[in-house]
Amino acid sequence: MIAHADTRASDLEVLAFDVRARGIADLRDAGAMAALGVDAEAAAAPWQDDLAADRTPASWDLRFGLERLGATGLIDPSRKRPGLWHLTLFAWNRAGAPAVRAV
Repeated sequence: MIAHADTRASDLEVLAFDVRARGIADLRDAGAMAALGVDAEAAAAPWQDDLAADRTPASWDLRFGLERLGATGLIDPSRKRPGLWHLTLFAWNRAGAPAVRAV
């Protein structure tokens, strides 16, 4: 989110959610991703220039590949804060997708 600090709201809130999910690809596990043929580094690739040039960003191809493997989301390690990570769900609260509710 540091990369997007200039475009976010000035008033920030911390929200809590209960997430029930299966099929989450953990990009922190380089060995497991390599065994699946997944280039986890693609998640960190800049995407804005590709999108502006009408190209599909590498991070989007990563997502599409994970979905073909049956993933419903991914855990992406933070590049700015080692040890922290982000959960990205491809869909939620619909059939076959993770369930999310505010707590």
